[in-house]
Amino acid sequence: MSESYAVRVGTPSDARLIAPILAELLGKPTLEDGVIAGLNTNLLRLLQTPGSTLLVAQHDDGSLMGFASLWTRWGVLDSAPSGLIDRIVVRPSLQNSSVASALLEQALGACQGMGCASIDLVLTSESTVDIGALEGFGFKELGRRYYLEVM
Repeated sequence: MSESYAVRVGTPSDARLIAPILAELLGKPTLEDGVIAGLNTNLLRLLQTPGSTLLVAQHDDGSLMGFASLWTRWGVLDSAPSGLIDRIVVRPSLQNSSVASALLEQALGACQGMGCASIDLVLTSESTVDIGALEGFGFKELGRRYYLEVM
């Protein structure tokens, strides 16, 4: 797949285009119907939450090459919102391409456009951003982050 693509804001109909990326990441030919239904629900929830955004890298042929989700939040002592980029996911076959960096650049621009004073990026097992790329954008590793799964 060539790298002719554009990054745009995601829409509810993108759930059907995200499913093949997730299937590829999981090493499956397709996702089960229940998983796709959950993806649709989660995407609608994300898009309806104020301050949340989904960005997608769409190939010229209409397929998605990757996506990024982000949101902003205000703390009680904050004078400006903080941004959180919580996922940047690119098809495994494109992980050494410019797609992840393009999504990161657009996510940073979206956070800055919403007035964020700081931006955090969470590296998850699905995230496909190179640490060197993060440093190139000015990210610094700071402290430790703790995680508690309650469900």
